[in-house]
Amino acid sequence: MNNHKIISIDGGSAAYWRERKHAFRLIREAELAAERLADAPMYLHGGYDEDGDVIPIENLGPHDDMEDAIRAIEADPTAVSILVAQGRTDIGGHKVKAVIAGLEPDWGHIEDPVSNPLWGPDTD
Repeated sequence: MNNHKIISIDGGSAAYWRERKHAFRLIREAELAAERLADAPMYLHGGYDEDGDVIPIENLGPHDDMEDAIRAIEADPTAVSILVAQGRTDIGGHKVKAVIAGLEPDWGHIEDPVSNPLWGPDTD
């Protein structure tokens, strides 16, 4: 049984094009965040300790930016629908769970432990 929601599209609507432009911007920002993450150093120079040794500081900023970009995409239904249509389940190696869920076959959540009461702590 297929319970997909039918979406009506008004291609002449200004709101439709605003949503699309915003969604593509979110996707591009995630792609750029993935590029920055790939090029970013793992550690930054945090000064010197009393022995003159370098104090390394873990560079978490690019990771945080990537997580924020993925969360922004997952919160935008238009961005998710674009990625589902493209079949893109990840950006820069980072999974977009909302897209993966959109591409999975609809079996009425049979295999979903959250929504299926037959799943419990004792089941596989």
